[in-house]
Amino acid sequence: MESFETSRQELLAALAADPEMLKSLAEQLRHEFDENLEQSHDFLQLLTQVQGNAEAILLDKHPGMDVDLAAEKSPHEGAIFFAAKLMKVKIDSLVYLQEINRVHGGETRFQIHPFILKYVRIYKWQAEQRELRIRLDGSSYAAVFLSGDAVGAVVQALLDNMVKYAPAGSNATVEFAESGDRVAVSFRSIGPRIEKEEMSKIFLPRYRAVSARRIESLGQGIGLATAKSISDVLGLQLSVEQDADPHPSYSGRFSTTFSLSFTKAV
Repeated sequence: MESFETSRQELLAALAADPEMLKSLAEQLRHEFDENLEQSHDFLQLLTQVQGNAEAILLDKHPGMDVDLAAEKSPHEGAIFFAAKLMKVKIDSLVYLQEINRVHGGETRFQIHPFILKYVRIYKWQAEQRELRIRLDGSSYAAVFLSGDAVGAVVQALLDNMVKYAPAGSNATVEFAESGDRVAVSFRSIGPRIEKEEMSKIFLPRYRAVSARRIESLGQGIGLATAKSISDVLGLQLSVEQDADPHPSYSGRFSTTFSLSFTKAV
């Protein structure tokens, strides 16, 4: 028992010092998630402790400041904080493939713009590692009444897909537009070719487009499937469109837009 605790503390220290190690462990865990739920629980506990330690340091350095803003002001501790937070978000989202009924329950009223901004901040560190710039365009003060965890899983999957496939040095946008009782949110970036016959298949579990597999060998075909399943149940109308012609600055890549539509809360 004593040696186990020693090993656990050594792993915790290594995770706290290396955000990339968090990413590596999480990718392995995503691969094994379907077969070992107990392991995911243990790893989530470890991530929670890493995040908590980083948060305590950030708040000590920036008393009274929102922890996300504090993380942006302290790059080293912030990278650890956001990396742990990102891995927790990814792993938490996988539960919806197992139990889609979890999208119901725990509904709250929240504004969609600051909610998505929070996830963009979580992905900022990973995007910077890939030299990708993500900006928000447009504004919306509209609120929705949904499960924040379920909507977060959708947003996480679309941002993860964006960061994974956008070429280094490119720009990506998250755009907001209100019309009547709806709020449209579009995730626009440059990505691999999606053939016409693949447009609907990319939302199937374990399916990955041919060009996507060439660009990024790692991946389980889980993220978009999770997002689509949640979207279908909540009526978020998740869809994808892609320009017919390649991007002029990135050979073999195409401007790609994933869109969501939310009903405003009364």
